[in-house]
Amino acid sequence: MDYSDTLQKIHGVLSHKAAELEEQIARLERAKRDVEREQNLGIEEIRQILRPNLDESWTGSRAADFDEARDEAHTAMYRIFTDEYDRYIHKIDLKIFALDSEKGAVQAASWSADRADFLMEKGEEAVDALHSTINGLKGWLK
Repeated sequence: MDYSDTLQKIHGVLSHKAAELEEQIARLERAKRDVEREQNLGIEEIRQILRPNLDESWTGSRAADFDEARDEAHTAMYRIFTDEYDRYIHKIDLKIFALDSEKGAVQAASWSADRADFLMEKGEEAVDALHSTINGLKGWLK
């Protein structure tokens, strides 16, 4: 196989990988927006748990028990919609960051492949540099 065929395959692999990473990032960003929307809806809903305020109109042991249970439910739901959702959103952000980093590496390899194309066009005087660049790209693809 000559350098031209090798470079063509390298460009194809890098292009495919870049598209794959873009799709994964887009899906994660959509998922993050969906989780954030759900979180906002949940926070709005848990505000309703404490309504109506019964302090003045309802007294006695049943009122106290109900109020305590209602406060516990509100606290539990609040923790879910803030702490747990925030942790999940953070995990999504970390994955997006990792994929963006990988996308940067693919982009750097693509630039290197473009340089190899340029060296190949130069002919005999650039054969050593071309060979070195292609071997580096092959190593990256493994």
